[in-house]
Amino acid sequence: MGQTVEIAGQTVSIHYSGNTLVSYDPVVYLHSLKGNGSEVWEQCQSLHCPPFTLISIPTPNWNDSLTPWRCEGLFAEDKPFEGNARQHLLQLETIVAQTEQHLGITPQHRCIAGYSLAGLFATWAPFNTTLFDALASASGSLWYPDFSEYVSTNFFAKKPLCAYFSLGSKEAKTPSRLLRTVAQGTKSVVSSFQEKGVETFFESNPGNHFKEPDLRMAKGICWMLRQFDR
Repeated sequence: MGQTVEIAGQTVSIHYSGNTLVSYDPVVYLHSLKGNGSEVWEQCQSLHCPPFTLISIPTPNWNDSLTPWRCEGLFAEDKPFEGNARQHLLQLETIVAQTEQHLGITPQHRCIAGYSLAGLFATWAPFNTTLFDALASASGSLWYPDFSEYVSTNFFAKKPLCAYFSLGSKEAKTPSRLLRTVAQGTKSVVSSFQEKGVETFFESNPGNHFKEPDLRMAKGICWMLRQFDR
């Protein structure tokens, strides 16, 4: 089942199994550039994910809202990334509180997931908020300048129970100077999470950044949810 609700000026999409929400099921918050998260939800069902609720948040200012600090554009003609993650996090905290109040749910676990820059934001979030218990970053933009150093030198606001990371096997093969560092950046972040005592899993997927993003995201969500059933 699915429904939409207006929360804090955003049209939030909610996906859940059966005809009614289960109050204590884990909730996964997913930032979406396009669509309402239904494709990711369908892939999760095909992978037989444990029961959960998926809440998709539209993110029209993708390059600015999900980045932790300002950064040059990937190519000469591109606008810079403005680095408005802290402002967006304040809005996200409001969305989470109002959405769960509206739905009347008290999830046992609250998680954050994202692809590309949303994966970067999901990785940054536990250092800056106590909202989330776990994260899944699929093909996350962990090439972002100074981010791997940030992860290695900062403390969690709330230590995640588990963290999932993935990357396409061809993602580092790109003319962009910044994007070419994504494999090393991801490796460094994964190592830092492990050193901080987080149950961490890395998965390599075939192909470039744009191959099967919904499936890649669903694989991360399913792994994360299965850790709660162990």
